[in-house]
Amino acid sequence: MSFSNSRGILLGGAAIVALIVAAGQAQAGGFAPREQSAEGQGASFAGVGAGAGGLSAMFWNPATLTNIPGWQTSLQLSGILPYASNTPSPATPTAALGATGNQAGSALLPSTYMSYQINDQLWAGLAINTPFGLGTQNPRPSAPQLWGLTTTVFSTDINPTLAYKINEYVSVGAGLEVMYFKVRQTQGLAAVAAPPVAILQTDKWGVGFTAGVTLKPMAGTEIGIGYRSMVKQNTKGTATFPQAPFLGVPNPITANFNLPETVTIGLRQRITPEITLLAGYEWTNWSRIDTLTAISTGGVTPAGTVLATQNLRYKNGWMASLGGEYQYNPQWKFRGGVAFEKAPIDNTNRGVTLLDTDRIWTSLGATYRMNNKLSFDVAYSHVFGKSGTIFIPASATIPISYTGTTKAHVDIISVGLNYRWDDPKVTAPIFAKH
Repeated sequence: MSFSNSRGILLGGAAIVALIVAAGQAQAGGFAPREQSAEGQGASFAGVGAGAGGLSAMFWNPATLTNIPGWQTSLQLSGILPYASNTPSPATPTAALGATGNQAGSALLPSTYMSYQINDQLWAGLAINTPFGLGTQNPRPSAPQLWGLTTTVFSTDINPTLAYKINEYVSVGAGLEVMYFKVRQTQGLAAVAAPPVAILQTDKWGVGFTAGVTLKPMAGTEIGIGYRSMVKQNTKGTATFPQAPFLGVPNPITANFNLPETVTIGLRQRITPEITLLAGYEWTNWSRIDTLTAISTGGVTPAGTVLATQNLRYKNGWMASLGGEYQYNPQWKFRGGVAFEKAPIDNTNRGVTLLDTDRIWTSLGATYRMNNKLSFDVAYSHVFGKSGTIFIPASATIPISYTGTTKAHVDIISVGLNYRWDDPKVTAPIFAKH
């Protein structure tokens, strides 16, 4: 089956909509990789809003900086090994082109954190992260190629922050998010073994903010609430099609959308000098991404031409986690945790490139403290993804339907290095609170 030139234009418009939202399918709800902290991951991110991730907890709540004395740096690296398959049903007209196998690409996700204690009440921090990203790749040929072949999403978030310790019980923090967001997708334009391919790509800088508060109502108890704001992205880029009238000439486009805000609540409760209970809840407003529109800004098609409009119908996602830490001796701390994550995508709105499903996290981790300046973190998680179904009805741009099933799981290995640059005036007690 092949499409006419006019259908090719509209199909490319549909691709840019998919481009914006398709990546990171097995790693976290939607396309927001959660792997920003080896220490936090070791407990399935329970308590990170209350500082359980050490310096890296500032990603979720900048007020947790007041737990970090002196001048410190933390470097984190996560290896993400996902699996996500898409098997078409025999009733799908393109089923003969085959299943996808594993369409989820492995990735390395780095992050960096720095903090400086200005005085007894004021801290400055800087975080550099990838809050949205990763990618997918369907083979060519494969049954879903008309709805998407490859997708790459890349972001860099620069987040300077300040935290203020009001007293021994309350701290507050706030920061600025400056985020670069880039996406690229290829899509097959015919149901054949070697289809002509459309290429769409956009990028732009956006601005948001972070804020948070921590409460310590009694010794051994810390409660934190953190907020990462919506980031509006008015992206610009190009759409390139192989057929007439484009003939490979990039057509400028724009695609405006809002990346979701997140609220994180965390609890750390010391049970004994060695044991600390951790709990957390995170809510993400994925419904921000609802209807997306790709518009030409000139070139082959007139400026203002709506190439595609798609109602994604994303739902809000959340994650609840429970974990604990055990201080074995002055050098070693062990942790573990479990979590349930509700995805913003289910059987009613799942596409072929974002095979998101509900999932259960299981995690183990450890910290080795070499001395008062240097420590190392390591964590392993296995994420069990729920099986799901895909149904995409026929439309004006693709006049056939797609039906399939998906399976997903992921393994994550994270490491962290933490270093204190100044000299601690007093050696910390063996079981000192973070």
